[in-house]
Parts: sequence; C-alpha cells; structure tokens
Amino acid sequence: MPKQSKLTSAIGFAMKAGRLKSGDFVVEKLVRAEKAQLVLIDKAASENTKEKYRALCTGHRTEQMEVLELGSWIGKPGRMIAAVTDEGFANMIKRASAETDTAQGE
Repeated sequence: MPKQSKLTSAIGFAMKAGRLKSGDFVVEKLVRAEKAQLVLIDKAASENTKEKYRALCTGHRTEQMEVLELGSWIGKPGRMIAAVTDEGFANMIKRASAETDTAQGE
C-alpha cells in the first residue's frame, strides 16, 4: 500500500512541523476560532464524535476528512480527532488522500 504511506507521511510532516494539533478540546477550540484548515477524524471514532465535528465544521466552513488509524500516524494512539492549522499542509494531505482514493479505486 505505498499510496497510503504518502498520506501517512503528509500527516506526519504536519505533526512534526507543529501544524497539526490533536485532541477534542484543542481541535474544537481551533475550529471555533477558524484557525483549523482541515479536520481529520479517525474512521473508528464514535458516531457522536463524527456528528459533532460534521456540524461544527459545517458551521465554520472547515473541511473535514476521515482517515484510518489517525492516532498511530501522529504518535498518539487513541486520538480520534486532529486539526491541521497550515493551509499548505492541509492541501498536501488532501492531495495525498485523493491519490490514495484513486489508487484504491474509490
């Protein structure tokens, strides 16, 4: 699955650069302040969590994306939500995700 690693790398770069923040309270605060460029939600997150962020992101015109195993990618197992605060990194993650989806025939 080499294309998946491109998405993993993009998320990892954002994390290392300090442009990705994780955790429910922090992400909610960033979205409300309109500082989040992209919200990443783990596909394994509860329906309540997904619904909360769908509504919050829609209300603040923030793009969101579901990913697999978010916590392990950012080195914080168990984390279900993260926000990318830099537009460049957000775009890099979206491009990598689009390539992954294309490669998987979605």
